[in-house]
Order: sequence, then C-alpha cells, then structure tokens
Amino acid sequence: MNTLLRFSRYLYCGIVFIALSIYATLGHAQTAPEVGPTTASSPNEVRWVDNTSGPFYTGTADVDPGGSYYIEPYLFNYRSNGQNNIYVPTKFAYGLGRGFEMDVYAPFDYNRISYPQAPQGQSSSSIGYGDTLFQVKWQFAKEKDRYNFWTLPSMDLAVDLNVPTGKYKRLNPNLSGASQTSNGTWNEQVNLLLRKQFKPFELYLQQTELIQNPSNVTGPYQFNNGIDSLPAGQRLRMVDGDVFETAGALEHVLLPKEGFGYLVEYNQERQFGRSLFFGQANAPAFAYFDLSPELEVTWPNHGKYPITWAAGTTFTAARSNYPRQLTPIFTVSFYGDTHGSR
Repeated sequence: MNTLLRFSRYLYCGIVFIALSIYATLGHAQTAPEVGPTTASSPNEVRWVDNTSGPFYTGTADVDPGGSYYIEPYLFNYRSNGQNNIYVPTKFAYGLGRGFEMDVYAPFDYNRISYPQAPQGQSSSSIGYGDTLFQVKWQFAKEKDRYNFWTLPSMDLAVDLNVPTGKYKRLNPNLSGASQTSNGTWNEQVNLLLRKQFKPFELYLQQTELIQNPSNVTGPYQFNNGIDSLPAGQRLRMVDGDVFETAGALEHVLLPKEGFGYLVEYNQERQFGRSLFFGQANAPAFAYFDLSPELEVTWPNHGKYPITWAAGTTFTAARSNYPRQLTPIFTVSFYGDTHGSR
C-alpha cells in the first residue's frame, strides 16, 4: 500500500505540473499567432479529430454539438481467482448544445462464481441488469489550437448520478452471490476532465470524487473491494468510505483517415475508511492501480456514420485489499450526424 500511495503522489504531482505548465503559457498562447493550421485542411484532419475510439476508463472533455449523438457499447471481462464477471455497459450520448452533453450508461452483468468463491466442486452463474448512470457534462473551456501542446486544453465539469437499478437484495444464497449486479447505493460523482490534442497525440485526464450514500443490505452481499462479503442472512446498514479516482490516457493516432492508433491508459481508485458526510465507514477500504494497453481503428471510415472499434487488456499493477485482475476490454462506437468524438 505504501508503494501504491507513493506512486499516486508522484503521478498526481506530474498531472499538476502539466496543468500549471499549460496555464503558465496560456496568456502568451492567447495573444501570439497560432502555430499550425486552425481548421482542418483535408478530410484526414477531420478524421483525426473526430473518429477515434478514445480510452476506456478516462472520460473526454469534448462534448457533442447540439443534436449529434453516438451509441457506444463496452465489454469488460473482469477475471480474478474464482470469479468471472462480464460487464457490458452501453453509453448513449446526446449533444444538448451550448457546451452541454447528456450521457446515460445502461449496463448488463454476467457473473460466474467458482472455487474458492464458491464451495469446491460447485459453480454458479447469473445474468441481470446493473446500475444505471446518468451524467451531464459542461465544457467550460475549449482548446484553440489542436496542433500545439502549449495552448489551452478542453476542460469539462461533469456531474453523475448512479441509480441502484441492479439486484443486491433477496439474493439466492445457493448462487454464492452470482446474482448480485449492484452495490446497492445511490452515488453522486463530480468529475473534472481535460483533453489536449497535439497531433498526432491526444492526452486525456480525469479526476473523480464519489460519494456513496448509506444503504441497507442483506447477505450474501459482496462489498466493493471484490474480496470481503456479508454472510447469508446477516443485515447491515452499510456506510462506504469516500472514493477518489484518477485516470489518464495517451493516445497516438498513427493513421488519421483510418482512425488507427494505440493508447496507454491508467486507472486508479481508492476507497477510504470514512465518508465525507456519513461518518466512519463499515465497508472495507481498498485501493488499486491498473494499466491498460489498447488498440483502435475506424471502419467504415467514410460518410456521416463511421464506426470505431477498440480492444485491449487491463492488468492490476498495484493493489491493497483488492483482487489481482486481468481484464480483456472491447468497445465499438456508432456515430450519428457528423461528430462524435469521446
């Protein structure tokens, strides 16, 4: 855990340094002549801006123009010792205009539990609908020059509401928790997002503060850390600790017209032992740091309705009270109208 925390501090300091560097040169960037073209000079430039898949865990500070939309299903296959979870959220994004965008995530969960999570020689599986997430994004700063790193990046504030529409009560004890598709809490999140383009690279950063409201749960119930659980028949007024999440990605677009490139992404989450508003937590604290190499391509890559595809693998690089996981990931994006970058 100490190693994870030290790495987190170094990573956070690096993010702060980048942000300060951008703002330190912002005044000069706004008055000096722009470096490079400010508008797309060919269809290739437009493809580079719009039609890439982007990262899996890190949000983007860009928003769709009013009336534009895209539909983006994901697949995350979380695999740990004795547990195989296929999590399939579908994102519906719609541009509201004036710098606002509305996103909805509607997920399905498939769980398969085996030894040692279930008794030896037994396994169980279940599929169901998970928790629904609603997000409103507001872009308060938009980059002026997508060829120059030292200019103002696009920045967003996003507010999320997680509704516990999944199943977490009256679970069948004979399924060893396989039918659980929710953590049973109403969650509120505040996100700060940043995206900077400096062809052929794109940088994504996201900081998230998550508040989980108390919830009454009945065992069998698995806590957020994926290890500890409440035994069958026991009841608990669960208080989760405050959650802080940071994520970032560097994208390298190798072939702009085809939207072909690769990404290196990280995702870190830590749940503390105390809630900001609800006192001492009785749910287990945990922390993890994941790394994800990813590939992306756009096909078809012409017309008003391109489709992008992306795949990769996430692995746990550091953890505390959290299972070691290997997670194949996949997504496909269906764009509507003429714009749809993540």
